[in-house]
Amino acid sequence: MNILVTGVNYKTADIDIREKLSFVRSDRIKLLERLAGLDNVIESVLVSTCNRTEVYVFLERMESGSKPIERMLCDFKELNLSKMCKYFYSYEGKKAVEHLFKVASGLDSMVLGEDQILGQIKEASETAIKLKTSSKILNTMFRFAITAAKRVKTLTSLSRNSLSIGSLAVKLLEQRYKGKLEDKTAMVIGAGKIGCITLKNLLSKGIGSAYVTNRSHGRALDLSLKIPVEKGRIKIIDYKGRYALMDECHIVISCTESPHYTITRDLLKENISTERERIFIDLAVPRDIDNEITHIKNLSYFNVDDLKQAAGENEILRKKEACKAEVILNEYMDEFTRWYDFRSVLPLVKDIQRLANEFVQEKTNRISSLESISEEDLEIVKESINSSLKDLMKRFVYNVKEYEDSNDLEIYFKCLRKALK
Repeated sequence: MNILVTGVNYKTADIDIREKLSFVRSDRIKLLERLAGLDNVIESVLVSTCNRTEVYVFLERMESGSKPIERMLCDFKELNLSKMCKYFYSYEGKKAVEHLFKVASGLDSMVLGEDQILGQIKEASETAIKLKTSSKILNTMFRFAITAAKRVKTLTSLSRNSLSIGSLAVKLLEQRYKGKLEDKTAMVIGAGKIGCITLKNLLSKGIGSAYVTNRSHGRALDLSLKIPVEKGRIKIIDYKGRYALMDECHIVISCTESPHYTITRDLLKENISTERERIFIDLAVPRDIDNEITHIKNLSYFNVDDLKQAAGENEILRKKEACKAEVILNEYMDEFTRWYDFRSVLPLVKDIQRLANEFVQEKTNRISSLESISEEDLEIVKESINSSLKDLMKRFVYNVKEYEDSNDLEIYFKCLRKALK
């Protein structure tokens, strides 16, 4: 199985490293285009989130391993591979397939069972399909993984009270403020999916008021319209005016895909004068907030790596559900493996089908030469022979792909191949 994945995630690298290897949307496209030109790479998909950057590839040959992919990642980001290689992991063959299935279902996430990753996996696959860097193999693998992840959400409790980076940020705020957010003012910078989740959670936990801003003012307005709340609790502000309102805020959460800081220490310091405890949470990778703001009095700063403690709640229950999830994933992984293995014998199956068609033609030709047979009877006989052959093909060729032992399957088709010679 010539499938490989390599990358870094929250287990192997902290945010200082992960942000160096994170890809905004435009860079994802450029990297996939470069990977398509890499010798030996037939298909590729890039997954880049706040907690991981991974490249999935289908290769012509497995000998070269993951190093060419890792080198390209580092070259793209102008990083030294020799210094970065210790943070990379890679899996090949069935291990790579298993890794994707666990990632898609949230079993490999910092927050066990978190639901945001499934949408990110879908988006990564769709991007690769549009760019034509993903074709039959990776398309099918990702489709199986996404279907399996949906099944996990349906049949287990992992998705109930589901957690995400945005909900964890609000959980952390509840812990810090002892559940009392009614008298607090928040600002959410970023109107994407994470911004939407964060704002919904703030409102559900009773935040007093919230400013929302985004580089695109229209997108921030769209976000506020999607969330039905009483008039006045959400205020849309111009992005350029964000600093002027931070003095009012107890909480600032930033979650954009910007390659530049949304908040810097010097500009923040210039714009706050009221003494109060402030909490700044950075949910972006690469980071949105200059961590030098920690030198400002009465200010606490958190990034995505600081949310692990908030994720600890119900972890024992989630681990029990994860065991159930793995049983479901194994069924879909086995199905994908059988599909993949059966591909290799498709040329042989076509040869068998061709011989079968020739056999039908030969028999019908002989029968048609008989003077006593009518056109109608000939068609009946022909249909009967065809039907019998289709049944035999189904029983002895197509149905065997459901057989679980791939080694036995290989031996079976090897015997068929010899018989055709």
